[in-house]
Amino acid sequence: MTTDPTDPSAPSTLVTGGLGFLATWITAGLLRCGHRVTLVDHRDPDGTPAQLSGITDHPAVTVACADVTEPGALDGLGASDHIIHMAAVLGVDKVRAAPTETLRVNIDGTAVALDHAARQPALRRFVLLSTSEVYGSRAEDAAEDGWLSVRTDDPRWSYAVSKVTAEAMTAARGTEAGLPYTLVRPFNVYGPLRTGAYAVGALARQAVSGAPLTVHGDGRQRRAWCHAEDFANGLVRCLYAPGAVGRAVNIGDDRHHLSIAELARLTNDIGGGAGIVHTPRTGPDIDLRKPDLTTARTVLGHEPLRDLHEGLRETVEWFRRGAGLLPLRLRRPDWSPRALGGPGAPAR
Repeated sequence: MTTDPTDPSAPSTLVTGGLGFLATWITAGLLRCGHRVTLVDHRDPDGTPAQLSGITDHPAVTVACADVTEPGALDGLGASDHIIHMAAVLGVDKVRAAPTETLRVNIDGTAVALDHAARQPALRRFVLLSTSEVYGSRAEDAAEDGWLSVRTDDPRWSYAVSKVTAEAMTAARGTEAGLPYTLVRPFNVYGPLRTGAYAVGALARQAVSGAPLTVHGDGRQRRAWCHAEDFANGLVRCLYAPGAVGRAVNIGDDRHHLSIAELARLTNDIGGGAGIVHTPRTGPDIDLRKPDLTTARTVLGHEPLRDLHEGLRETVEWFRRGAGLLPLRLRRPDWSPRALGGPGAPAR
């Protein structure tokens, strides 16, 4: 199933931060499921993941320029059945350099998105993209119903603080006004079209250039790596699953739990790098991150499927080709509303 842009019954989904990496993969999935999608971003589309993927040219996609921190910025965009709020300042280097701006944008932007959601006459779901950093620096088999752990003693943690605040704001709207919300906590998503400073991308760039791959510290920091298509599939399921309302959901991949040193060796082998060098850490880091996916499995019916080796090869090759145009190919077999828990799906 693909979207017919002339079908008035097609669900309408608004995505803030819509030109970014995760939003691009999510939009590809939404289009496969028959949605009309409005992508809101403050940036020019040229050179963004959405533009590089080609989805900005899809007839069922509308691109709107707006600053989501400005009150009323979303009011001219019409009614939405679903809102996915993803707009945020992110990236360790950006966050460390501008903690005040991180807090302002991520908190004020959430307030504007929630105000807009409250004015939607038939809103089915508001999804807030949070972060697994809310679990602190050591999060092994972290479950959604446990206590969260954030710090304020280093600017690096301002992103996690902003997301805990955004979660609390969203839950408050659910309590006070009946907002049908879901909080999504992603765990280390990688894949083609992701730029910026993150481990897989940095290692892939170095490998294809023939340079040594840089590992900060001893490389024992562990992550559970999730392909972007698997993550997008899980998030789209949140729009359909009745049991996802009013709760947080971890979305990630607990099969691929590697240290940074192991990831570097694997990327070096795939990409043909010149070995590995260790450099001192430049600041605090996450030591351990692995999700408990019980909620995703039981409430959403979601299971990560994409293979890590295949995903890393796909990502390395994108960088080898210059990190340019890349029409997305969704490979999971369950991209349909019925398979994802929508109309016609068996009760869960």
